Amino acid sequence: MSGRRKTVKEILLDKKLVNEEQLNQALAEAKKTNQPLEQAVARLGFIDRLALLKTLSIEWGVKSMDLDAIEIDPEVVKIIPEQLARRHRAVPFIKEEEFLCVAMADPKDLFAVEDIQLRTNISVQVYLALPDDIAKCLDKAYGIGESDVVKKLLSDIDKGTEGELDFTPTQTQEQTDINDVDATAPEVEKLVNAIIMEALSRKCSDIHIEPLEKKFIVRYRVDGVLTEWDHVIPPAYKNALIAKLKIMTNQMDITERRRPQDGRIQVIAKGNPIEFRVNILPTVFGESCVMRILDRSSVQVDLVKLGFLPDTFEKFKKLLAKPYGLILVCGPTGSGKSTTLYAALNSINEPDTKILTAENPVEYNLNGIIQVNVVQDIGFDFATALRAFLRQDPDIIMVGEIRDKETAQIAMEAAMTGHLVFSTIHTNDAPSAVARLHEMDIPSFLIGSSIEGVLAQRLIRRLCKCKQPAPLEDKYIEPYQKYNIDIKGATFFKTVGCDVCRKTGYKGRLGIHELLLMDEELRRLLLSEIAAGPIRDLAVKRGMRLMFADGLIKVAQGNSTIEELLASVQ
Repeated sequence: MSGRRKTVKEILLDKKLVNEEQLNQALAEAKKTNQPLEQAVARLGFIDRLALLKTLSIEWGVKSMDLDAIEIDPEVVKIIPEQLARRHRAVPFIKEEEFLCVAMADPKDLFAVEDIQLRTNISVQVYLALPDDIAKCLDKAYGIGESDVVKKLLSDIDKGTEGELDFTPTQTQEQTDINDVDATAPEVEKLVNAIIMEALSRKCSDIHIEPLEKKFIVRYRVDGVLTEWDHVIPPAYKNALIAKLKIMTNQMDITERRRPQDGRIQVIAKGNPIEFRVNILPTVFGESCVMRILDRSSVQVDLVKLGFLPDTFEKFKKLLAKPYGLILVCGPTGSGKSTTLYAALNSINEPDTKILTAENPVEYNLNGIIQVNVVQDIGFDFATALRAFLRQDPDIIMVGEIRDKETAQIAMEAAMTGHLVFSTIHTNDAPSAVARLHEMDIPSFLIGSSIEGVLAQRLIRRLCKCKQPAPLEDKYIEPYQKYNIDIKGATFFKTVGCDVCRKTGYKGRLGIHELLLMDEELRRLLLSEIAAGPIRDLAVKRGMRLMFADGLIKVAQGNSTIEELLASVQ
């Protein structure tokens, strides 16, 4: 038998539990009452409910539970919030120390199981039960339930495919006056929860909620790539959904729709706090929202796990051990600069060392480190923060970004007066970072004498475990020859795609690096020539491995593909 689960209709016909006439009658009843087919068959008396439950249990390979035959503690039922329980047609009936037994109408709905586990912070063991039995238990515990509006939204959701949410608007919803939808209504909270739960299950970095001319969509950025959610939010809920997000931040004005706003939302998932940095922007079709997921685990990453090649790693560690000087990390937005800086600071954070950081904004709290938010609106910028830092007796300073001459000059002067200074700069490679500082009118002698090293980096997608060996195409052999990279014995791989990687062939990301170390010969060059080209040529001659060559080695190690490398670097 294939991996596809049989539908209730197929099981009823294969087992000859109903005839064609009964099936058609049950299908009509199911459609009329917005109930699953199995419940309609049981209600019409075409098959004994316990026999039906047993048959479905065997066919689907799950345990079943006759809820009518047991006495359930109402307090156990209430472990799952009512709205969540009714949405997923789920009822808990046994609570143990390490797990919760939950009866569900669709125990194969992995989204629902994950949702319940995240909300309750306890492992779930699922059992099959009939929807009517589940509803009786919930009604007994909570009373006859929800408003007609919520039931209508749930019925619309249930019209989607099995195990999925479908927010495709119905004709009734399209005709709804948007002003009639209240941001505090339960169904709006359900939409927000569904969007966030999907983001956490996909392990995405950003959520994009975007109003277009004829629809309202959600997109998720996973491993640097944006993908659209399969489900469309009803247009009637557009303003209400954005207003709900504003309310959740406790910082935004829900009546202001003409100006951009920023805020933060914190939720608890599996007992762990997850923060979202929220930005809302007014557009011609309504307000667009982007939520950056701030994963605290990323700031505790060990330097070893950042994907450095062994020789680059050793050079970078020696760089961090220097008592003073300026260390820059460069790359485009989303290239992992902040993660690298946090990992570097954590590696040298000791009780006898005072570390100060100026960030815009502070995204993660680091133990033992003094962090400061710069606020441009009141004139408290990076340069002002740096001046104040020098009166705080620091050993190490981190400046979020060098954007202007004043910040660069103060950072370099601090580096020359006994402080180790870290910062980022937006350039594509390491030599260009040095040239960029010169473009800010920083004197070349100051650049040469203060900089100790520049690390440029990118993130490329890492191959999923479903990868398969594949020969390297002839056209890709030349780059390996150009950089004198030995590929004898190397095994190259191609993408395949599986459920784990959502058929993309990639899962997670990997850093590729380019580390420029300043030495006397490079410093002499900077006194006469400070263009990126000559600096790059001399740095390569002095042992710097270009970022593309670093990526080629990691492709040859089986971590990614040459196509992914080319798309990211060239």
